[in-house]
Amino acid sequence: MRGYYREKLAGARLKRCYEIASPRVRQYLEAEIAYALDQVRDRARVLELGCGYGRVMVYLASKASQLVGIDTSMENLILARRTLGLGCDLVLMDAAELGFTTATFDIVICIQNGICVFGVDQKTLLAESVRVTAPGGLVLFSTYSDRFWKDRLAW
Repeated sequence: MRGYYREKLAGARLKRCYEIASPRVRQYLEAEIAYALDQVRDRARVLELGCGYGRVMVYLASKASQLVGIDTSMENLILARRTLGLGCDLVLMDAAELGFTTATFDIVICIQNGICVFGVDQKTLLAESVRVTAPGGLVLFSTYSDRFWKDRLAW
């Protein structure tokens, strides 16, 4: 899976995937975004891992004082820049080797199945996320619920 989202399901193809989501899948994804937004304090420094084309970042931008998205796909980041404009930083980077100083962000977010698609050791991914999160901050990961897999596979 490590290169799949960089090479096969990136940019416009990834965006199209979300555009064709069924109502049940959309409900699930929207609820997850709403939950994440509720966790973000106003004026927070936010890092999104695996930001894709900016689908979640567009919502995070309303609350963050600093918003950084990373992805391993340049195609995703180019589309994200078009989607988001200049109010955030987009960086080509691997989430398992974050090039940020310790305690840089108030919240690190990786939702919408992100933890499953990185193709790296999850302990490394979590350790790096915790490292760049400031004391008292939050690291928010998600994956699909077992009850949702049937809808996910149909999608």
